[in-house]
Amino acid sequence: MGFSAWRIIFLAFLPVLFLVAGCKVPLDERQAVAELNKKVAMLEQELESGARRQQALQKDIEALQIRFDEARDQLLKQSEELQTLTRAQIDIKKRVTPKITKDGKKTPVEVQESVPSFSKAEEQVFEKLYSDSLAAYHNGDYENAVKLFAAYLRDFPTTVKAANARYWLGESYYSLAQYAQAITEFKRVQKDFPASTKVPDALLKTAMSYEAIGGRGPAIAAYSELLRKYPAGLSAQRAEKALARLE
Repeated sequence: MGFSAWRIIFLAFLPVLFLVAGCKVPLDERQAVAELNKKVAMLEQELESGARRQQALQKDIEALQIRFDEARDQLLKQSEELQTLTRAQIDIKKRVTPKITKDGKKTPVEVQESVPSFSKAEEQVFEKLYSDSLAAYHNGDYENAVKLFAAYLRDFPTTVKAANARYWLGESYYSLAQYAQAITEFKRVQKDFPASTKVPDALLKTAMSYEAIGGRGPAIAAYSELLRKYPAGLSAQRAEKALARLE
């Protein structure tokens, strides 16, 4: 029962108590009751004001989180564009090599590069690293899983399991309640590996991460995108239930 309810009951029964006692309510006690009513009213106003301030603060936090996500995504995009330009410059330098002619002049020649491949030893290394990373996650050692998956993606970003490694890196951050970083990794699964079977799961966990930080709008958008692009499967079923709850 709330404080206001107790106050009403007290004030309702106070005259009855005095009548039963066979006396009138003294003036000083009526004044005390009036003062008590005033204090209770002020307290209720302060509580209501505090609740409103808390709601406003929560909205500000949500807005800041969304702006932070947008800024982080923009920086990530710029970094990737810079890396692409750098790789293109290196590629040009490798392809155009000088050829010295008989008269001593240098002529650029197009050089065909071989497709990079992994040796048997390298394959054993990254297979073990991936296995150790996944084992750390399933054993609940999420901090170590973050380190191992990040090392895998740093050293072997082009293997067939790179998309899975990126997804499980996001799951590791999610399990550590580091939702902003989890969102970054899940979005990179969608961006870097659009054909991966992990994309629907990454969209689902992106939405769930936004929900965890109070971002209702971005969460609804991610759930909706999942249902639009991948309407079949368990991830879509969970997204449909989540939308019914949020909308």
